[in-house]
Amino acid sequence: MSEGAVDLFLAAAQCDIWTEQPCGARTVCAKCRVRVVDGSAPVTSADERLLSAADVADGWRLGCQLTLSESVTLEIPPQTRSTAAKSFGDDALFADGIVPNEDVREVAGADLGVAVDIGSTSLAAALVNLATGQVMATTSRVNPQVRFGPDVISRIHFAQEHAEGNGQLHDAVTDAIGAMINDLAAQRGVSADRIAAIACAGNATMTHAAVGEDITSLGQAPYVGLFTEERRIPARDLGWPAHARGTAWFLPMVGHHVGGDTVAAVLACGMDRADEWQLLIDLGTNTEVVLGSRRALIATSTAAGPAFEGANIAHGMRAAPGAIDRVRVLANGRLVAGTVANQPARGICGSGLIDAVAELHRAGVIVASGYMRDRAECAAAGVAPKLCERVDDVPSVSRAVRLDAAVTLTAQDVRELQLVKGSIAAGIDLVMRHAGVSIEALGAVHIAGMFGSFVRKSSAQAIGLVPAVDPERVHFVGNAAGVGARMVLVDARSRRRAALIAETCEYLELAGHADYEDAFCAAIPLGER
Repeated sequence: MSEGAVDLFLAAAQCDIWTEQPCGARTVCAKCRVRVVDGSAPVTSADERLLSAADVADGWRLGCQLTLSESVTLEIPPQTRSTAAKSFGDDALFADGIVPNEDVREVAGADLGVAVDIGSTSLAAALVNLATGQVMATTSRVNPQVRFGPDVISRIHFAQEHAEGNGQLHDAVTDAIGAMINDLAAQRGVSADRIAAIACAGNATMTHAAVGEDITSLGQAPYVGLFTEERRIPARDLGWPAHARGTAWFLPMVGHHVGGDTVAAVLACGMDRADEWQLLIDLGTNTEVVLGSRRALIATSTAAGPAFEGANIAHGMRAAPGAIDRVRVLANGRLVAGTVANQPARGICGSGLIDAVAELHRAGVIVASGYMRDRAECAAAGVAPKLCERVDDVPSVSRAVRLDAAVTLTAQDVRELQLVKGSIAAGIDLVMRHAGVSIEALGAVHIAGMFGSFVRKSSAQAIGLVPAVDPERVHFVGNAAGVGARMVLVDARSRRRAALIAETCEYLELAGHADYEDAFCAAIPLGER
């Protein structure tokens, strides 16, 4: 590489665009194509081998091979990008028109609504014009319940152990949502009195806490909540700024284990109307898996644990400035790590963890079993010398690879990720077996959740977290729960669909499942499945 040259991956990352390399830069798939619109870029032998002469002449290059030494303007097709933008969807959601909800028609003089995604880690909300469905403003913040515990299990324990625990959890989340509604109104300079409805999507624990119900039963056998149907509560009873007759709706749940956020995501992806089987993977501390089409919907919930949020990882952290969120091992063995906001590295978040393990597995530092080779073993296996130098030559129990001067990936970190991905992959396997559906029959795989939006599909597939379908059938749907909440807020037909999804979706219990242990053990090794 000439002095001053930079790989496309790094140049694009500086612009907050993450590019895909589905085949791991082995130059066999040609699905990382980008087009040089202005300026010049060298043509490589791989370009000539995999692209037509006409495409090369038109400026197309393989992104995984592209090195830039001067300013150029590039066209990066959507399928080459790794992430989706954070949003509540576009206006095409209502291309078939809008049928107003009865609750809205009854509130004279109020023409606005708010869609809320009540996540365990973060909250997101959008101010919406109820007549057009247009998003007028958005806001988000960390769920203040995190001070009571990083995940729903720890918050349930908090409620069980403290007499005022339920009340504190309820107040924390409702106060935050109320402040967000005020923020949305202020952004647009409108009165909150114009808000007629607030549609909320959350998992079972978040929904129970938000409406003010006791969450403790969700943490003890038989692990059932106090309700599953849609809840309607006067908005002002929750302390939320809205019209005097404004109503808050909480989307219905699938049984007691799969929440309204998953129902909203299924709605947003259109799985209930799909002709082909589709798979939804809502990545998070608790990962929901739904297999569905217009024929049937089957859901399960996997106890993935908080590793994606940085828990139990040596240098783990959330995706805050300074978190390593992307890792690439180049052909010459150079390891490149990017960080959130391009700040100095101070830890690693979930997407960086998946990237690092996938890249080091591809490079030969980590073998399929999850074992991390020492420096001599790496050299003997043909690992590039530059990468070998990053392996700390210590006993296997504490072995690590230096991702940056201050951040390492340890052998135990790899094991933690294997346990998480094993649980999720086992859930996927059992749901598909239960329905008699093969991987080849999947028309689409949707990866939901804001964490999921920042995972490279090639890395997720390389470690076996996501089924090995054609990468072009893997879609990042981002804040699908928020999109679904917006649909329910605006359109009565979508609200009825959400109710039907919750009512007809079958729940597959993994705890005690006869085949779960075998499926889990089979899913532990790294590699495509």
